[in-house]
Amino acid sequence: MSADAWTAVSARRIVAGVLWLFVCGFLPLVALYYVFGPVATGGAQAPDFHFAYYPAAEAILAGEEFYPTHGFVVRGEQELVVDYVYPPLTAIATIPWTVVPVGAAEVVFMCLLAVAFVATLAVLGVRDWRCYGLAFLWPPVTDAVSTGNVTILLGLAAALVWRFRDRPLAGGASLGVSIATKIFLWPLTIWLAATRRLAAAIWSLAIAAALLLVTWGAIGFRGMGEYPDLVHRLSQRMDERSYSVYALGLDLGVPPVAARVLWLALAIAILAATVLVARRGDERRAFVLALTAAIACSPIVWLHYFALLLVIVAVTQPRLRPVWFIGLPMQVFVTTGVYNGSTFQTAAMLATAAFTVALALGWPARELRQSSTRSPAAARP
Repeated sequence: MSADAWTAVSARRIVAGVLWLFVCGFLPLVALYYVFGPVATGGAQAPDFHFAYYPAAEAILAGEEFYPTHGFVVRGEQELVVDYVYPPLTAIATIPWTVVPVGAAEVVFMCLLAVAFVATLAVLGVRDWRCYGLAFLWPPVTDAVSTGNVTILLGLAAALVWRFRDRPLAGGASLGVSIATKIFLWPLTIWLAATRRLAAAIWSLAIAAALLLVTWGAIGFRGMGEYPDLVHRLSQRMDERSYSVYALGLDLGVPPVAARVLWLALAIAILAATVLVARRGDERRAFVLALTAAIACSPIVWLHYFALLLVIVAVTQPRLRPVWFIGLPMQVFVTTGVYNGSTFQTAAMLATAAFTVALALGWPARELRQSSTRSPAAARP
């Protein structure tokens, strides 16, 4: 190669390197600055941790009620309805955080979420640093961190279920703890059973039931009988404001009953597809469908729920591929508020999620097999 040609190649490499550093290094740091900065300086709060988890933990210590009993209370600068509406495990796990002021605790918790998200991608075999940078540009990820929600921890649990899918106790425990925290990932139990991992499925249900019984027993079973009604009231108030097919149907003028039927039909169809694909022996695509079902089956879907899409991407494409860049156009159309925003924003977010899942499902089987051999995420015991 001539000196001029070598110089041209070197110049292109330098330009490409600088571009990668800007997109996958500098921009994610800017995004994290805007996530952590306002909370660290006291100008904002991580609402779920600040107004739900932490007060619930304090209420348990004081022997007081921590579930809303007379309607939901509006709190926060953006009029957030963030009363504690989870099973007791999260509140009990937050008790150690109450030894420090809530402002300091929420910053540390946000840092924990950021670390947990990095761990999620690492568990799934992602080794390219550019993927990590791009992942922190996905609005669902930054929203999950900034709200101080447990969604990222659920994503880590899902990654562990995949990583330990052939270890019944480890895989079942990962899923069982997540279900006791928030029932959101329950379709993964169906995936375990459909892929003939009945022991892991049974462990997940047994551990979830045991944790629910122990944690509710630790607080004298307060609020247990009224909990189903609490969830129902929350759904009535909030499901039309979320990123769901039901909410989109209402925005488009579909009658509430018909919109609800459409939502249920889609959720059931995805669950049925999960079982069908699993029975055909394609456990990876069935896992993608099970995670998709977790989102589709939820009556309330906030922006941070879509952080699970990164688990789907990492499971099917752990190396840098175009699908990792989907988070960039998301910045344009997702709402910056708490709720789902305009009809266009809801439709665009659902379309982006569907497109991401389609790319994951459509990835060539040969590539998926190769990623299985390269990635420890698919390692067998």
